[in-house]
Amino acid sequence: MKEILIPKVKVPMDRYFIAGSEIYQETKAKTREKFGENSLACKKIMNGIDCENGRGSNFLFNNEANLSLPESQKVILLEDTERIYSSVDTNNFFDNSFYTDVREIILRTGIPTYDANKYILENLVKQVQEEKYEFSSENPLRISGLELVKDNNSKNKYGLLLKIGQDTKIINDKRFAHQNNTIQLGNQTKTLYTKENGLSRVYLNRNDYLNSRFGSLADSSDNGRVVVLDAVGVAPKILEDYL
Repeated sequence: MKEILIPKVKVPMDRYFIAGSEIYQETKAKTREKFGENSLACKKIMNGIDCENGRGSNFLFNNEANLSLPESQKVILLEDTERIYSSVDTNNFFDNSFYTDVREIILRTGIPTYDANKYILENLVKQVQEEKYEFSSENPLRISGLELVKDNNSKNKYGLLLKIGQDTKIINDKRFAHQNNTIQLGNQTKTLYTKENGLSRVYLNRNDYLNSRFGSLADSSDNGRVVVLDAVGVAPKILEDYL
């Protein structure tokens, strides 16, 4: 299993690893139970996901996978990629063999650039405005911790809406302004792809750039992997030897 250990101020070290098929399988089972096996919501979350072999990554699936993990483990956020890219062992982990989504989206404007996002976008913008957040192409919002809820509107091509809840984190992040083409992650500068309007997922591409212009929240490919942070981690080898 591919993993990397990141030192903390106190032991044990954080552990980041690529999810195995058991996490994919458990997420699949819980998604079917939650939304219904034949529902459009379930089909979109599982779109392109290969649970048998532990392959695939998209915003919707990674969000649900996060709910399947033990309390000490979480599917990574952008801050976690920054920590990994601050490690001397980064290239042993992000080696361009896979892409991975962080469980965050970028909200720039209420103008959809991907037709399928129309109802998700309208609903999310309404919630964000009720929370008094301001956002624009130059000062977009980066949002994590959204809850996926079933939507019976037959016109909604996801069968889902994104609901702001108690675990939702919303921040303005000018790094994702549409005119920017680079972003600093840890001690490395990455090429950044953005767009002017609408909603986008955020994923670290296997070609070593950060993409935040792709509108589809459900597409996945065989090169995708879910990356997990184990906050309990492991004790450093020097401590293990001492003990």
